[in-house]
Amino acid sequence: MPRLAQPAGSEDAQDPIGLLGNLVKAAILRYLRSNPDVTVGPICDALDLGPTTVQPRLNELEAAGLVIADPPMVPGESRKGVWVKYSADNEAITDLYLRLGLAIGEF
Repeated sequence: MPRLAQPAGSEDAQDPIGLLGNLVKAAILRYLRSNPDVTVGPICDALDLGPTTVQPRLNELEAAGLVIADPPMVPGESRKGVWVKYSADNEAITDLYLRLGLAIGEF
């Protein structure tokens, strides 16, 4: 089985790239930074993507602490039938951005 290449000195970039290394996730964060407290529908409409594409990424971003959901996700419990509102955690996103900048020598 092939091994993932990990260049020397890239350890600090792994988390930011893993969390933001997806165009859908980046677009969701960009949208939520300008449009807080929205449900999945408006996010899907704005990005021209379906809920089966957006919802799993929202869940990943929420689990990573980059998105705040109201009501929050509780492990083992379903939010089926509940209108969840999402917002960006701007402080966490800025921290991630700065960590990536440090990792690539920007700062």
